[in-house]
Amino acid sequence: MSPLLARRRYRQDNYLYLLAEGQDAVLVDPGDPAKALLLCRESGLRPRAVLHTHGHADHSGGSDEVKAALGIPVLGHGADAAWYAPDEDLAGRSELALGGLRLRLHHAPGHTPGSLLVEWRGALLTGDTLFWGGCGNCRHGGDPALLARSFLSTLAVLDGGLLVHPGHDYAAQNLPFTLALEPGNAEARQRLAEVQAARAIGEEPAPSTLAAERAVNPFLRPGSLAGALAARGLSAHGPEAAFVALRALRDRF
Repeated sequence: MSPLLARRRYRQDNYLYLLAEGQDAVLVDPGDPAKALLLCRESGLRPRAVLHTHGHADHSGGSDEVKAALGIPVLGHGADAAWYAPDEDLAGRSELALGGLRLRLHHAPGHTPGSLLVEWRGALLTGDTLFWGGCGNCRHGGDPALLARSFLSTLAVLDGGLLVHPGHDYAAQNLPFTLALEPGNAEARQRLAEVQAARAIGEEPAPSTLAAERAVNPFLRPGSLAGALAARGLSAHGPEAAFVALRALRDRF
């Protein structure tokens, strides 16, 4: 069986994922347990575990039902125990092996204290840390300065060829913010047209590469937005302060 990365939309804009290497599989953020279990049946796979990118209930709320149905453990970072209790705490881990399925883990706190990025076979599952065209808010247990440091350190050094698979499809909401800051950003305008066209015919937007996101996502290059911030009466000394100012500006957009 070939490697598999499958995603399914649930609610309005959430995504859950199934990753598999042969018969070794993991469910990532199965917030809708019925859709997650259906995906497993359709794929003919019995996952070895549930893995959470972070603890918020719209992503972790289906774990108990999936765990009961399949008899598998729930894995995640213990810093998010305020929302759920993982059977195995992945704090301090940079790799996870589930049979032949080998994942790289990157702790990227800020949206929540225990947020993780999951890297596998050229894909990067970013949960609510990095979205197409944006980043997670910090209103529910988050810290914008900490999120800034995750972007400026952890995300900044990852391979630009990685395909970004987020926890929500917010591209159509996020890219207009980029264009308000940078009306001449042709890459952002093109990406917005692509995602709108996909949704108009009932298809999912294609994942973007991290390199493409660096061109259209202001949170991946906050230091270059000082002029746009100054035009709105916001001063920022350094990339971290610029990121925090951008996050506050996005909250009001």
